[in-house]
Amino acid sequence: MPDISTRADLDLLLRHFYGRAFADPVLEPAFETLAVIGLDDHLPVMCDFWETILLRTGVYRGSAFAVHRALHGRHGFTDRHFDRWVELWTSSVDELFAGDVAHRATVEAAKIADAMRRRLFEPSGGQTTGVPSRFS
Repeated sequence: MPDISTRADLDLLLRHFYGRAFADPVLEPAFETLAVIGLDDHLPVMCDFWETILLRTGVYRGSAFAVHRALHGRHGFTDRHFDRWVELWTSSVDELFAGDVAHRATVEAAKIADAMRRRLFEPSGGQTTGVPSRFS
């Protein structure tokens, strides 16, 4: 299996992951709006995000946390949601890719889920130093 090395690889991975998330009983409610409107507008942003994280291009300039805070307000995320997201992401990566970048994709996803969970669930937002998170 190839490793993740291009934006096209990320597009393939994201389409695979979202197809699974749209049909997942735990995640589907949080992804329902995206499933209805489609991936055409969302995928370029997510490709930018993962390209920045994994291929170090620096093209993502958005706020992943702001979107997830709004979704949390609407859907009331729990640990189960984050655990399932990581599980689906990891299995999607493992089904399509192998190598150092693929491994980093799974490690970074777990870190991102933990950071989001901490910031959403803890009264202090998981911030103890006053230094903003890289996901804000």
